[in-house]
Amino acid sequence: MAKVTGVVLATLIIVLWGAAYLVYAGNMGGDVAASDYPLPASDLPILESEPGLNTGANNQLSFPDTPFLLNFWASWCVTCQTENKFLHAISGEVPIVGIALKDSPESATRWLEKFGSPFDLSLIDTEGHYAEELGVQGAPETSLVDGHGNVRFHYQGLLQETVWEQRVQPLLDSLRASSDH
Repeated sequence: MAKVTGVVLATLIIVLWGAAYLVYAGNMGGDVAASDYPLPASDLPILESEPGLNTGANNQLSFPDTPFLLNFWASWCVTCQTENKFLHAISGEVPIVGIALKDSPESATRWLEKFGSPFDLSLIDTEGHYAEELGVQGAPETSLVDGHGNVRFHYQGLLQETVWEQRVQPLLDSLRASSDH
């Protein structure tokens, strides 16, 4: 009887682990079930920006009719180095605003110089208060913001090709199509 109980318990554990993996893999990890909430106003300092970007009072980025990615990263984040390569690959497809999270301006600037910046605009949130307003828990995290300043998709973790192709790009295409009307 003890042998049968052990086999049943082992089988149950394997089934539960398998189910947890399928839920995680099916969800691709880090989707956050919040959408269509307004991006808070920003008074974050600018680290660097591309020439010609429209930044208004309080460094509020203005892409009035253009969806963009808002990416939280950090110089202390090893995963952000990997993600940075992917962000470079898609930077021609969508504007990207980067926010260095709980970092110093010096460390963030050195990191951008070392790995290159895929960002059209780089801001810094040294204390993490802006990130908290958005519900960001760490780095990396990425949001798709529509042309009206509303967060339409939020992803926790490494943004990679699968997530981009299956989740972000279709929504981005939909946002662009709806703004064309």
